[in-house]
Amino acid sequence: MTNLNPIPPTLIALQKAIDIAGGQAELSVKIGLDRTSSNVGVMVSRDKKASVKYVAKISEATGVPCYELRPDIFPTPEPANDPSNQQDLA
Repeated sequence: MTNLNPIPPTLIALQKAIDIAGGQAELSVKIGLDRTSSNVGVMVSRDKKASVKYVAKISEATGVPCYELRPDIFPTPEPANDPSNQQDLA
């Protein structure tokens, strides 16, 4: 039987951050929690996304952008060279 539930992009981004940090315990320490804290594990297993409370810290610690971790809160930035994103200078 195949798994019909695709992995949410927010979980993929969180797992990427965990991998960069060196594991859940290491990410916990990097964001100011105890190594034995269950917060990161809960984000992975229950929430399937980074907690709003820690998303900025996770991004800062790992380089994974906030908009990948929580696109529902942090919109993807517009490309700087996109003509629709340019201001009229005249």
